[in-house]
Amino acid sequence: MKRLSIVLALVSYSLLSNGQMTVASSYSRPLTPARGHYKTLASLSSKPGFSSRDLDTVRYPLDKKLADEVLSDKPVYLRNLILDDFQLPAPPANSSEQTRAELNYLLDLQKTRTPEDIRSSLYMSNVHETPSDVGRSIGCWPAPQRLPLLDSLLSRLSHDGDYFLWLIKFKFCRPRPYMLDSRIRDLEQSRAASYPSGHVVYAYIYAYIYQELAPDFTDVFIGKADAMAHARQIIGVHYPSDCEVSRIFARQFVTKLFQNEQFLRDFAEVKKEWDAHSRQAL
Repeated sequence: MKRLSIVLALVSYSLLSNGQMTVASSYSRPLTPARGHYKTLASLSSKPGFSSRDLDTVRYPLDKKLADEVLSDKPVYLRNLILDDFQLPAPPANSSEQTRAELNYLLDLQKTRTPEDIRSSLYMSNVHETPSDVGRSIGCWPAPQRLPLLDSLLSRLSHDGDYFLWLIKFKFCRPRPYMLDSRIRDLEQSRAASYPSGHVVYAYIYAYIYQELAPDFTDVFIGKADAMAHARQIIGVHYPSDCEVSRIFARQFVTKLFQNEQFLRDFAEVKKEWDAHSRQAL
């Protein structure tokens, strides 16, 4: 009974008919407004017709075999949700003013990117930071730590993230930037549509999860996700709007996770594990 009281004090919720929860707690966080070039570019018209309408026929080829393969891996937590449960904007039209401005932005990055910009962006895109690495980087513990519960949680939620991420990619089949402007030289071979960015989606998902484990370091976690978004633009593989919708989707995705009873139970155990390691380091 005492444990139940603690849980109810931590998370106030009402069960819905589909078994989801409406959370009224610190886990329910709003999306911060777009800033910088994301805000500027989003203010431009996303409607077709600014340049040749022939561009609007260009789509990333749909690989039916790949689609069947990746979508066969079903969600673990968000099994009762469909893609329409996420409120996501469509990408700007290929012939729109916004897309042309985004392509120009990528061309400017291409002209000014340094060898170090390229090296660090490719490194960030290809090196996975473990939960133990994250804890050490913010000073929660000085030596590597085993965090099996957190490792397992991130592995399970990746089934959910991948499922909806690929649904979005297959729905819009947005062409990669080089497909609309041959002057763009991306530095990574892509195997799927551009919208949204998988790298950026997970960078923000992890940022929002770690935010709940170590809220004092929220700025660090979000800063790393922002850096990933910029890295994907530096190497020419994503438009800014790909990265912005990735941020939007990640915030909604994590919010829905924290509205799920099973996820909340699993996260409560993860939080105990994280806090125990942090206390041992003191």
